[in-house]
Amino acid sequence: MTNIYHATPYDISATGFYFSTYDEYIEKAAKHKNEYGDPVEEYEIQFIDDDNAALFKAVGVNQANLKDWFDRYETMDEDDAVKAIYLADHLGYRLDDMIDRLEDVCLFEGTAIEYAESYIEDTGLIEQIPENLRFYFDTEAFARDMILGGDISELDIDGTSYIVWGC
Repeated sequence: MTNIYHATPYDISATGFYFSTYDEYIEKAAKHKNEYGDPVEEYEIQFIDDDNAALFKAVGVNQANLKDWFDRYETMDEDDAVKAIYLADHLGYRLDDMIDRLEDVCLFEGTAIEYAESYIEDTGLIEQIPENLRFYFDTEAFARDMILGGDISELDIDGTSYIVWGC
């Protein structure tokens, strides 16, 4: 399905228009006039419907970067979109730097506790603890400490929980 956007003019004497592609935006914007017949030059770009609304917001799409949105971000796969949201919203990366840093971010779908359980199992951490003490290991506290220590970050996008960290 195709994303739907709206170009809302800052000129209050003009009405906006819907579009789905950059070419359609350019075509409609070139012909767009206000009620006095003057060309409309500035728009707020709004995301209306379909996929990647969270990424659209994180990228901060506007007229200046709309072409970049269509070229690089609109068709981004889900994992890269989550990574981009993390880089933009949580680490403050600029658009130009974000694409280059996607490979530096690791992603786990689930909660911090689920990640901690997976980490403990994958690394064999629990086997390093004497058997008589293993029952005292607190996975929830371990997960909380990983978050507080900055080892991992929690991210919730459209009701799905993710854990992200630098690779």
